[in-house]
Amino acid sequence: MTFFSHFENFLDDLTDRFRSDLEVNRREDRAVEVEDERNEGTNEVDSADTEPKVVSVDFQGKANAVNHRCDKYEIVERQQSAIILRRGGSFTIEVEFNQALELKKTHLVKLYFSFGKRPTSAKGTQAILQATGKKLFDKNHEEWDVRVDGQNGKKITFEVQIPTDAPVGIWNPAIEVSRRNAPSTARHVHRSDMHIYILFNPWNKHDETYMSDDEKREEYVLADVGKIWVGNYPFPHGRPWVFGQFDDAVLPASVLLLERSGIPSESRGDPIRVSRAISKMVNSNDDSGVIVGRWDGKYEDGKSPSSWSGSIKILEAYIKSKRPVRYGQCWVFAGVVNTVCRALGLPSRVVSNFASAHDTNVSLTIDEYVDEKGNEIDSSYTGATPGGLYDSIWNFHVWNDVWMRRPDLPEGFGGWQVIDATPQETSDGTYQCGPASHEAIRRGQMEYKYDVPFVLAEVNADVVHWQKDDKAKDGFKKLTTNKRSVGRQLLTKKPGPVDNSGYSGTDKEDITLEYKPKEGTTAERVTLLTAARRTRAARHAFRLMSQEVDDVEFTLEDLERVPIGEGFTVTLTAKNMSEAKRTISVVMTCSSMYYTGAPAFPIKRREGEIVLGVGETKNMTMEVTHGDYYEKLVEHAFVRNVAICTVSETSYAWVGDDGLEIQKPDVKIEILSEAVSGKPLPIRVSFTNPLPITLRNCELEVDGPGVLRPKTIKISNVGPNEEMVHEMKVFPKKPKHCTLVVTFNSSQLYNLTGSKQVTINPPE
Repeated sequence: MTFFSHFENFLDDLTDRFRSDLEVNRREDRAVEVEDERNEGTNEVDSADTEPKVVSVDFQGKANAVNHRCDKYEIVERQQSAIILRRGGSFTIEVEFNQALELKKTHLVKLYFSFGKRPTSAKGTQAILQATGKKLFDKNHEEWDVRVDGQNGKKITFEVQIPTDAPVGIWNPAIEVSRRNAPSTARHVHRSDMHIYILFNPWNKHDETYMSDDEKREEYVLADVGKIWVGNYPFPHGRPWVFGQFDDAVLPASVLLLERSGIPSESRGDPIRVSRAISKMVNSNDDSGVIVGRWDGKYEDGKSPSSWSGSIKILEAYIKSKRPVRYGQCWVFAGVVNTVCRALGLPSRVVSNFASAHDTNVSLTIDEYVDEKGNEIDSSYTGATPGGLYDSIWNFHVWNDVWMRRPDLPEGFGGWQVIDATPQETSDGTYQCGPASHEAIRRGQMEYKYDVPFVLAEVNADVVHWQKDDKAKDGFKKLTTNKRSVGRQLLTKKPGPVDNSGYSGTDKEDITLEYKPKEGTTAERVTLLTAARRTRAARHAFRLMSQEVDDVEFTLEDLERVPIGEGFTVTLTAKNMSEAKRTISVVMTCSSMYYTGAPAFPIKRREGEIVLGVGETKNMTMEVTHGDYYEKLVEHAFVRNVAICTVSETSYAWVGDDGLEIQKPDVKIEILSEAVSGKPLPIRVSFTNPLPITLRNCELEVDGPGVLRPKTIKISNVGPNEEMVHEMKVFPKKPKHCTLVVTFNSSQLYNLTGSKQVTINPPE
């Protein structure tokens, strides 16, 4: 049984609304139908004088889908009353009448295509096409047109041209036939239950989403499995994600989101409006959208964000329950956004920003505060920032790029645009973000909509350290500015196959320079200063000079990955650059943290003093064992090491921190026989438990478009240092290249992932 039955009611409700809007026309049709019935009941009228009627309509769904690069959509195969097309293309329909027609002399045929609640030609939501018998299209690409492709007795094949700016979503067709000069009541209207999905068309140069590169279209529109880069700079790893945009649940769900978004029907052909609406509808904050966000680790009344392996189950659950799905975080929001965009034909990619700033007051700075002794001021301190707001730096943050022209902006600002469904800050009173032009972000053009200042701060803000000082104007003096700690790297999956190795994957593409000039260059500083001049909140931090006396050089060692189960050492180095002795008070702390930068649990603390002679260098270390940190880890297993150093002779305070991800094992997937469509395919899933404890409440999430639908499998406990092995069979349906994705979760160890590419061969 397919999922289609679960959202059949949604489609019925949608079309019922369209039908109600056409009820007036139906009343007019009844007189014709009654007359037709009378004619059918008598032999007194010669067949040549019988009023023309439509007997049947063949929308040639599969052939048209192939021509429009839409044949991967499962609806085309599974549901005869749906056809999927791209605007700017043409499609054929074969209509059988009850008699042979002469379009140029005797008969009139009109084709109607209606969209939305109150379709009208003036708003571009209704097309009324008269088939004159012409053999060629003669109208502009922005207009509907129809021509006769062929006639065989009572059957006529029409070819219909779809405008390049047609609204995206479900259109409903009707066909009217009558004799020329016949009264309005003497006509026959055939109303079809067919749903015509019209999508964006990146293959058409007149479409606002046109993308000229074949390889990029293959990736950003047609790839149904990809990677989302997560982790910690400079050691990110790729998390496999099933977008599944061709699943039979996804396209109706995507159309439902546009219906609920409040965008007027006539504006649903505008990728600017559509993408902005998607960014607000995928979160649940304002419009009962798809996903509820949660970051505190309390997921008992839903599913942990880490347990999702793709978008299909999320969209299924949304349609079934008619309520937002619990729970998601940034990579989940971005994964679902990518699915919806690609389903609608809008080119999109998932982008991960490592060391991503969350600037709450558009100051273009992330402000961190210490007291007079150099101790960090807790984020709950209401005087830390204006209004008690709290800036933060996320280990990583994930959003989406969408591709489109920007006719509302000056030349050169089209191409990739940022949209973000994670509900961080409101825009125009709603939790939505974008589309923000890459070029506007790169140049610091804050005035160009939408939400350029927020995204610019995410990738290029300065980190400013402030110290409490009652003599300073605002109660704090500026100590230091770190100009290179935000937006360390921006990654996306590059076009091509998915690399099955998570930590050492070769399928990542560094797109940092698409967002900002190279760090440390004059161009990069000009970008930020240009932006700072356009916001009052930024001028204060950028105008004030730092007041530090930095004659001691501090370094906190960057740690590489630490495999879970092993310990690590935190090392601080201090070098005296002055001509006098320096005495330094040091506080070193280690704590677990959420990927948003919010603290979770303290792990270890060490206090001490370093005395440096002239030119002397010394180290201070702190040892952290597996026993210290294991029970205090939270999702993503991030650890933050912080060193706060105060030089007693100069009162200079220095704060250094290093983020570290505790590395978990990858899940291994093995294909145990040749993959042939129509035959069971055995696979083996395995990994070794790296912990000296038993893993309980174990589950596998398995997904693979074209091979199996997403499913959850409960498995046995996994003992200490034991290998987990699970064998199962999947059932590929047709030849294709596809990717299997597996996620493992238990109460003690979670968020383990793996993927495997497999080629399904045709039967011999």
